Amino acid sequence: MLTSDLVALLESGALIVGTVGPDGAPWAARGWGLDVLDDGARVRLLLPADDVVLLGHLASGAPVAVTAADVETLQAVQLKGRADGLAAATDDDRARSRRYTDGYHGAVLEVDDVPVELMERQVPVDLVRCEVAVDGVFDQTPGPGAGAPITGDRA
Repeated sequence: MLTSDLVALLESGALIVGTVGPDGAPWAARGWGLDVLDDGARVRLLLPADDVVLLGHLASGAPVAVTAADVETLQAVQLKGRADGLAAATDDDRARSRRYTDGYHGAVLEVDDVPVELMERQVPVDLVRCEVAVDGVFDQTPGPGAGAPITGDRA
């Protein structure tokens, strides 16, 4: 079970999704929304539908790491697990992604003064949903505790 603070960070932070291919080559992409499911045992990710490398890795059951970071504080958390199914995004998923994207863009505008119009160029045309079975949760906030597992009452 994840704390409400970790759930809030995962569901609103800047999302980076990393995978590795069968040849050992890493791949990373931006996530466009995340919902914590089953008290943190699973998450639902929204990903760019045109990233064939990412989707190929996930479809083959490759390990996946999802990092969420607060744009202002740089507090970060990483989930590791395995993809457990890909599906076309629904209208509800697209609406969820729009809310996530608006929040993320608002935070970057406030902290880094990047115009929203520039950031909108990165928004994917369409999305895929991916559920991930979570195996571990790690602190990725820059500093001496980065990489430490988050367990017990910290989770």
